[in-house]
Amino acid sequence: MKAEKLKAGTFMGQTQKMRTLSGFTLSRTDHSQNMNVPKHEHEHPYISLLLHGLYHEKSIVSEHDIETGSTLFRPKGFEHKNRIGSCNSFCFNIEIEKELPDKKHYSKLSDYIQFEKHNLEILKIHYGFRNDFSDELLTIMVEENLHLLFQQQYAQNTLSRTVWVNKIKKEVRLNPEKKYSIDEVSDSLCLHPNYFVRKFKSKTGCTFGEFLLRQRISRGIDLMLHSSKPLTEIAVESGFYDQSHFIRHFKHFFGTTPSRYREIVKG
Repeated sequence: MKAEKLKAGTFMGQTQKMRTLSGFTLSRTDHSQNMNVPKHEHEHPYISLLLHGLYHEKSIVSEHDIETGSTLFRPKGFEHKNRIGSCNSFCFNIEIEKELPDKKHYSKLSDYIQFEKHNLEILKIHYGFRNDFSDELLTIMVEENLHLLFQQQYAQNTLSRTVWVNKIKKEVRLNPEKKYSIDEVSDSLCLHPNYFVRKFKSKTGCTFGEFLLRQRISRGIDLMLHSSKPLTEIAVESGFYDQSHFIRHFKHFFGTTPSRYREIVKG
């Protein structure tokens, strides 16, 4: 069966909201439960964040389930089809219509990419979209955060032979609430603390503490959006000392409080 070719700004499902910016089109699309999405491709590359739900995707690259919080990059002309799960699915899409700068970090825009779940850069853009930022501010937010996103992915692509970095990153992603120390982590990896600190930053582009903080904020966002737990409980379960500690770091990254973010995004 031949894939349907979708023009700029067009997505399968029902488009609930759309913003057209200079070089980007942002949209929220909804898909009904058990819906079969036929094979299709897009005119431009785009990033899709699954805000809610579950769907199964089949393409020439892979066949797997996409879970809530997953962020995918699909290049121009990437053929795929989907089967929506037993509940409605909501997606946030960023269609990239302009040529992005810094060829070093964007050299893989022809590749399919699955970013880490609850990616903070995309969640930040989504917040600006939901909060109706001006075209100017939202465009700047998209450009800055896409640059950071692909810069991090470029660094990640150099980790394939650095087994211990992948090991500790996986551990922190799964258990951000645990208490970590440089001495304990480096000892568990049979590395000298100074070597661990220096190499972790050179391989990932951030310090171990910065990476840990990102994972804790991501866990906090997941709990805020998909549970009714109070912030005091969410803060502790995400690895923060208390609610004020969580609020301070969250506000530094998003420019707003967790409670305001929750209110805007959950609508």
